[in-house]
Amino acid sequence: MATSGACYWKCLWRWITSQSLTEQELTKVLDKTVVESLRQGLNSYRPLKPELYSQLQSKYPDQTRLLSVVQILQNYIDVDSFQVWDILKHHICDIYYGTPDNALKNIAFVDTRPSFLLPNTWNFYYSERLFLLKLLQYIIQFKSDNTHKYSECFRKIISEIQMKNLRTSLIAQFEKVLSLAPPSRRIQTDFGSDAVRQEWAESNMREQLAILQILILISDEEPCPETDFNSLFKLFRKHNFGKNQSYGEMLEERHKGMCHRIMYTELGLILTFLDKNKINDLSSWINNTKEIVEFELTRLEPKSDCSVLLLAWMMLTLQSVTHARLFETQYQHYGATALRLRVFEFTNQMITSTVFSDKSQCSKIVRQRIFGLLNDVCDKFDGDSTISHQPGIMQLCSELLQDEAIASQFWVLQQKEENYGVVSLWNTALEFFPYNFNALSVLAAGLAQAGASSVRNLLGELKNLPVYTEIYNPNAVPLMTLRGDDAIIGREYSPIPAYKIEAGSKASVMERKEGTMIHFRTPYSYWTVLNSEIEKTLDRRQVYQHLHATVERVYAGSKVLKAVLMSLVENNKSEIPKTLVAPSEGVFDVLIRFMRAESPPLLLLVECLNVCTALIPLFAKEIHLRLINTGLLPRLINRHLTHVEYANGASLDSATVGSYLVTIEQTQGTYSFLAAYIDMLCAFYQASDDERITLEILLPGLILLLREVFPNVSSWRYNNITERKNLIQRCTKFLTLILEENKKKEHTVLLRKTCVYSLLHTENALELLKITAIGKDGLEKLIQDESDWFSGSNYYCTNVQHCIAIVMFILKQKGQTGDPEEMTPLEMLVFAQNKQKDTLRVVPRVTSYINNAFSKSLSVLSCRLLKKFADGFQMSLFSSLDMTAYQVRMMFLERLRDENETVALKNAILDFVTTCIGKQPGLTEAFFMMNHEKAKTDEKTAEKKEKSEDDTFEGILGYMADYLGFVKTDAKLLHSSILGSIMALFHALWKNNMQILVKKLREHPKFWEYMTSPLFSEIQPGLRTYGQIFNVLGIEMFVSRGKLDASLQTMLEQLFDVNKKHLDTWIQYVFSFEGRNNEEVIDQVPTWLALLTSWKDFTTISCKCLPISLNIAHKSKMVAPCMSALLTELDELKDGRLVVILAELYVIMLANWKEDCFDNRKASAKQIDNLLTYTAIVYEDLHLRAIHAILSICTVAISSLDYEIKANAELSQSIIRSVTNINSLELEKLLDSVKEVKKIDKKPNGKSEITSIVLSLAMLEQCLELYDVMFAGLAQWFQSTKFVNKLLCCLQMCLQNRAHMETSLAALRCLTAYARGPFSRDLLMCDVDQFLWLQLLPPKFETNNSNELRWKQQEWWKVYSHALDFITMMMIKHGDFFADTAFTFMGVHVEQISEAVLSVRGGASAGTALDACGAALALCVQLLQYEPRWRAGNMQCVHIVMRSVSASAYQCVTQLLRSRRPEPGATDEPAALHRLLEILHMALLCLLKFGPDLLSLLADPALDLERWQPLIELHFGAPKLSYEPFPQLTFGTILSAICLLIKSLNHTYHTEEMSAGVVSGSGGRSPRRRRACSCGSPGTPVSGTGRESVGTPGGRESVGSVSSAASLPAPNPRLIAAAVHAATTLLAQQALLVIRDASVPARHKQLARRELASELPVYHEFVRRRIVCTAHARPYLARHKHAPAPLRANPAELQALQMVRQDELAEPTPPPPPKRAAHGAHESMRELLLRKHYLDRCAQTPTKPPSPVSHSTPASDKKGPRVSKRVSWAETTREDDDYAIEESDYSILTEVQINNDEDYFHFMSILFLYVCQTEL
Repeated sequence: MATSGACYWKCLWRWITSQSLTEQELTKVLDKTVVESLRQGLNSYRPLKPELYSQLQSKYPDQTRLLSVVQILQNYIDVDSFQVWDILKHHICDIYYGTPDNALKNIAFVDTRPSFLLPNTWNFYYSERLFLLKLLQYIIQFKSDNTHKYSECFRKIISEIQMKNLRTSLIAQFEKVLSLAPPSRRIQTDFGSDAVRQEWAESNMREQLAILQILILISDEEPCPETDFNSLFKLFRKHNFGKNQSYGEMLEERHKGMCHRIMYTELGLILTFLDKNKINDLSSWINNTKEIVEFELTRLEPKSDCSVLLLAWMMLTLQSVTHARLFETQYQHYGATALRLRVFEFTNQMITSTVFSDKSQCSKIVRQRIFGLLNDVCDKFDGDSTISHQPGIMQLCSELLQDEAIASQFWVLQQKEENYGVVSLWNTALEFFPYNFNALSVLAAGLAQAGASSVRNLLGELKNLPVYTEIYNPNAVPLMTLRGDDAIIGREYSPIPAYKIEAGSKASVMERKEGTMIHFRTPYSYWTVLNSEIEKTLDRRQVYQHLHATVERVYAGSKVLKAVLMSLVENNKSEIPKTLVAPSEGVFDVLIRFMRAESPPLLLLVECLNVCTALIPLFAKEIHLRLINTGLLPRLINRHLTHVEYANGASLDSATVGSYLVTIEQTQGTYSFLAAYIDMLCAFYQASDDERITLEILLPGLILLLREVFPNVSSWRYNNITERKNLIQRCTKFLTLILEENKKKEHTVLLRKTCVYSLLHTENALELLKITAIGKDGLEKLIQDESDWFSGSNYYCTNVQHCIAIVMFILKQKGQTGDPEEMTPLEMLVFAQNKQKDTLRVVPRVTSYINNAFSKSLSVLSCRLLKKFADGFQMSLFSSLDMTAYQVRMMFLERLRDENETVALKNAILDFVTTCIGKQPGLTEAFFMMNHEKAKTDEKTAEKKEKSEDDTFEGILGYMADYLGFVKTDAKLLHSSILGSIMALFHALWKNNMQILVKKLREHPKFWEYMTSPLFSEIQPGLRTYGQIFNVLGIEMFVSRGKLDASLQTMLEQLFDVNKKHLDTWIQYVFSFEGRNNEEVIDQVPTWLALLTSWKDFTTISCKCLPISLNIAHKSKMVAPCMSALLTELDELKDGRLVVILAELYVIMLANWKEDCFDNRKASAKQIDNLLTYTAIVYEDLHLRAIHAILSICTVAISSLDYEIKANAELSQSIIRSVTNINSLELEKLLDSVKEVKKIDKKPNGKSEITSIVLSLAMLEQCLELYDVMFAGLAQWFQSTKFVNKLLCCLQMCLQNRAHMETSLAALRCLTAYARGPFSRDLLMCDVDQFLWLQLLPPKFETNNSNELRWKQQEWWKVYSHALDFITMMMIKHGDFFADTAFTFMGVHVEQISEAVLSVRGGASAGTALDACGAALALCVQLLQYEPRWRAGNMQCVHIVMRSVSASAYQCVTQLLRSRRPEPGATDEPAALHRLLEILHMALLCLLKFGPDLLSLLADPALDLERWQPLIELHFGAPKLSYEPFPQLTFGTILSAICLLIKSLNHTYHTEEMSAGVVSGSGGRSPRRRRACSCGSPGTPVSGTGRESVGTPGGRESVGSVSSAASLPAPNPRLIAAAVHAATTLLAQQALLVIRDASVPARHKQLARRELASELPVYHEFVRRRIVCTAHARPYLARHKHAPAPLRANPAELQALQMVRQDELAEPTPPPPPKRAAHGAHESMRELLLRKHYLDRCAQTPTKPPSPVSHSTPASDKKGPRVSKRVSWAETTREDDDYAIEESDYSILTEVQINNDEDYFHFMSILFLYVCQTEL
């Protein structure tokens, strides 16, 4: 048997109320079946037929568990089996998601236990019935609203059903609902719930109320036939208008509210039926209904709830001519009874109930009907003000007049002369004002809340009141004439101080029930009377007897004043009328007057506070000043605490507000004063961000709210449950206001931090999450209990949305209050893992909002909160969801396929999935079906196979595949927000290196063609897709590198093809910043800036990983627009972010392409000048990243474009001025902040971050290197800017501050460069010593790394060495003038210099101490040129330096000897050994200065030997490792050094010869010839013969044996040669001092000769083999001639030379004995010595400045990588010593200059042979 199924009403409700469907889709959804079900309503659920269950079993034989549930449900709901089956499937869909068609597929993942399904399906069935009725009500209500999207479709449906049929159906449904019997008690056992019967009763009453509301909507449009009215009236009387339900024994006290709502709705429905305007034939209609109505009315108990029926029926009969005759005899007593029963008070109670106090259409209809009834009553019976004096009539009228439409009708009626209805009440109130002050005030308060138009009319009326009424006092008011009731005033009279009645004015005297009254006809203002009443209340003399009555009047007047002021302010009135000023002022005084009363009038104080709140938008500061010192508002005792202390309630005085809350409001159960206070806080926050207001009002109020109100608001007692809802809503509104506005002021930040901390760490977290985690079921139940779903859903959903927003805000701002990685109590509650303790179940319940039926914005917001959870927490969201992977896909991903789902929710889901990638591996696996579970059902094999085939692109992959197809088809589809979200998903996969998840998609051969297709189509502006594609390409290039996919490489080649326009188009678009002027979204990077950032990242990776090479054309296209845009942005400076990205992009290209970035070098130099100029102008407004990037650009560019800059003098001067201006700004900024002790800024890797001042100083250093003597004129610029002084001040402030160590280093390097340049003379006049000498004294050092602000020894050495370099450079440039200053430095720092010189004992491990040692020795070298001046000034200092240098030389030799025998595992760095050699060299040079000149010792017979003391101890043993502070330097130490260095030098020379042999090939000499020259193999010891021929003292270790190991690790040969030069010179000098000194014993002299002869054969052998015999192979050994005249031949020299050549030709002949060689040399020794002596003196003449001690090779013109300009010993050469000596006369002594090391080695060899064999 065919049956019609049940509709899925909840789904239909969700689709229709969200208005997300098109009209065509809506028509498709609301098909004939649905329309017919709407017509039948609840009767569409067909009654049970037992035979259908067997048919259902046969249709689904395998669903036994579900069938058992259906069977049990049939026992309790009268619905056929197939419809129950449909209901069960709909419920399964509702649990997660899906359609009824695939619901059975979800069975495997649903809890099918009967204990779970039975109660849930039962509740779902009754909710479906309610959704059906509410959907019908929605359609009827909005069919006439032309602004509604579906109004036309709704009209078609209703016209198809027809209203009369619908009303008949609804009456039948109502009758059936009333007759339903409650389920038997057995249901409690079957369902496992004791409350199931009460839940049924609640559902039944909800259905009654819903049907009644629909009938009210219908009755407003269609007249009700007599039969339908009679039927309904009988039904209403059957259950006594809702008060007597058939299941009353199941109802509790809490259900009375629902019964009253049904009663009020039934009465309201009858009132709409009894509207004369809706009845065509009134007499006939009354005749057909009077029998039933009047019979029932006579049977009614005389209670107030029947009074409105009596009055309405009486008024209806009066409208009929026939029945009006029977008024006095039959119907008059109806009205009298109604008045006796206080009908107006009951009616007011009725319309203020929850069912009619909302803004629903039903409420408007009933209120409008009651207003019409009042108009009729007033027209008939208020001619003598009888009705006006009835109790409750004014309050009822005021309540009705609050509606804007009713108020408009009132003002229209006021213009009429007759039949003006309730205007008679207004006239009566005017007539008796101010005697009856409250009547007019109550009506005015209602009109003041009815909109701006009503307020305008009201102000006009109140400003000019016609009658002033009071009790007549003959003694006070004399009357001149009295004609009837009219009289003339005899004299001036002032009833109140501000109101005067002149003599002769008219008045009326009448006898009233209250007494004789006089009515003055002189116009006056309502506000004048109100102000007078306020003054009475403020009179402390208590002369007025009726203070309570006066307070009530002020209360009534304050309500009017509040409503008027709120309307004026809301409508953007910048000022209030003058008539309102005085009452407004008085309200403040009343508030202060009564707030301290023993029994304060709380309602009056509430209205006074509301008046203050209304004025806050206009006068925030004035109100603050009036209230702050009254003791009314909470305050903070201590205003200097932290946000944590404030959040914990420290220093809070809750004042009167807190006192009222505890003593009055909590006991009474009403919280109007607290609500008014919260409204005031909101108004203050929105109106002003003044610091005093924030700290004195808002912050204490927030603390009170968070400490006392918000955590307890749900647990307080309330007289009216609506008040709890409103209070929670106020709290969440205030918290949202604080958190959502990102104000930057310090006090506002403190307010926000206090709020965030309190919500995260205190009990507020629990309360907040309770509201947030109500869940879908709880939320829907609360809304279903509301009579109006539209306003009810708005309140509850808005409240939950506010709480969700608050959670998102505090999680986002968590880092402001503490460690962002630390778990807060709120986060622990969110991710509680123990399910027994996790009663909140925050994550599952927030997830359930996605499926809620009432608010799509709540669904979207819940997805965003889940996204925040996924992104911000290091916890598994998947485990907290308590779902399987299949359920997760059903809950989220199935919605993407649903055509009826909203686009906003689809985007939110895709964003959530995107966030989970890389953050939530569990959910990522679920979304992408990784390791997904199999269904645990016994499906057929074919179904399993079909499912596995469908799994190919199941999950998210299917949507991603669709995306690729769409974008390839049409690029304009990219504007779809859903496609944009899917592209963001692709982007997230690559960004998190999870491309494997789309492996199936990537295997498609055209994947990259489809992915990159938007890049080759027409560009669609405003899309983020392009930037994401560039990011994906960049990441793919970086990850793949050399293994790039062929199709992707093809796409890249196409993009960079210069023959096509793709690259040009994109560069033009990227740098056009399309859409820049559009309004930006807060907390979101604009599209144009995101594209530029992506282009920057893509360029970065392309520079390194692009598989194709870029030519100059590519690079110029990419570089030029970037620089142009950067210059433009710097000139305009509209957006600092853009400057950052452009500058960093240019830095990246410059770092990778270097010189290629300067296609036109002259133009580039000009651009750099402009860049520096613009930067200097806006420097203080730039972001730090932009500053760093621009400074880096300029530093590199200045270095690369040096020739172009130097060639243009104007350009050069402009650049240096901009650079100095930038540095001046940095220095001034530093000087302002350097006194603040801050924690050192460190990067994650532990290194200090380079600051902008370091970069700017480096740029200045680079500039100073460019300028030579030609630019000396710039010295005036430096002098005018006082830049050097600023630099010195900076150093003075920073040197001792470790936080500024890098700054100090940069400044010292800059000073050194300045000293090296043409402007160095300025430094002589800057008192350098006053700035630096004391500051360079060492600070206290840290020993245990406990204090980051304390210095470490190695760090200070680095600074100290730079300072020494600066002093050294000043000595080099201006030694004569700077020497005394340097001597002062040495005197102050002699201990530090000594320590630096001796730090060499640490060897290679000494680190920066070696640099300090080298710098100190370099300075000593320069100072010792002025040794006499130094010794004369501070002889002790010179002595200490001499001892330290001697000890340093000793330690250097021992360290070098140790380095030749490394311990196992030891790794001495070659650089450190190189540094040791440099130090040794300088130490030896210094020691030479402490002795006589070598040539003087040889050639000057008058030399005073007694003046010189020996520096070396006469000891020839090998040096030992010494721990003495000043070990003594010995002859043995120097000899060991010479032997060691000769070994290394010999190895270097041999390598050169081998290389020369390889190059020359067969053209070189034969091996036999080489043996004749004694050039042995590298393995043969050079010192073989010499060592064997000379004996050594017994028991002493030979220095030769110490030096016999392998040579040093290949240092610079020129450095070794220089060291050998110095060592041999020192050895010869000290040996000659010993030998020539007459006081030295002869045996000591003999010992010296013998030891020198025995130890130096190594040196002699080296000279013979590597120098003498190979001179022909070294062109640079040729003598340099200094004159054109040829030398005369010396016969003796020619003969000696011929003898040497003859010896070389004889192969087997051994070398001549040493004695003979020495003798041959001795013949020309004196001439050679004289030449050398003369040339050395000429070199010291001032014809050219002396060269630095450094042996550095001069830099070539070709610019290479910049190195430090400090004194370096890395490169050694003798070429710097070549001086062009100008002589007036030519002599033979100027023939030759000894200008290379080899010459000097030969000379020293001869000298040692001479010394050892000759008595001197």
